[in-house]
Amino acid sequence: MKKYRKFVLLTCPRSGTHMLKSSLEANPHIVCLTEMFNPDYIAGKYDYDDNMPAKRVLDQFIYCDYKPSIKAVGFCHHRIGAKFGNWPKLLDILKEDQEIAILSLSRENLLRRYLSVQLQQIKDLDKANLKPMTFDPDKLQQDFERQRRVINQFNNRFKDHPIMQVTYEEMCNDYENKTSKMQEFLGVPLVAVKPGTGKRNNPPISDFVTNYEQLKNKFANTEWAKFFDA
Repeated sequence: MKKYRKFVLLTCPRSGTHMLKSSLEANPHIVCLTEMFNPDYIAGKYDYDDNMPAKRVLDQFIYCDYKPSIKAVGFCHHRIGAKFGNWPKLLDILKEDQEIAILSLSRENLLRRYLSVQLQQIKDLDKANLKPMTFDPDKLQQDFERQRRVINQFNNRFKDHPIMQVTYEEMCNDYENKTSKMQEFLGVPLVAVKPGTGKRNNPPISDFVTNYEQLKNKFANTEWAKFFDA
């Protein structure tokens, strides 16, 4: 019987995955692996592909044997918006093992997440001469609704597991307290940790979006209105 806590970090692109993953890795008692079921992340790094059954990947490459000092082992898994190999039974396998703890990471401000996704697609972003973008309000609302729906679906799927929800905003605004609580949740010795990247500035969204005021008016008096005040 393995003497460590198994966990999965559920997340979405541009929601603080690297910040949280690197924070967990800063504790020497935690192993937090990458997206082990994303073909882009395992190619050339691990000796398997999506022809290997999910259970074997979990047992051989993730929840395998570690030195006794390791007290928690997990990996990142995107709910939506990232590549996923041919492992249709993975979520069912994870669901069946109710000892697996779930860290459910999300980003409260889905507008900033959406903007970050668009900016990520620009090559050499630091040197790019950025031009303001125009967002389709219908596509924006569809993205908001889809993100919220999928997060709720995953949280419901793993409702019988130990689960801790954390947001990117909480990590930014209350980092020390939140990382301490996560370490307690995983049952590991408490260590003062730091993220692998520093906190980034959040310039006004209106600097990047040409029709910001139109969008703000459209989403006024909706549950999404708060995204336009941050």
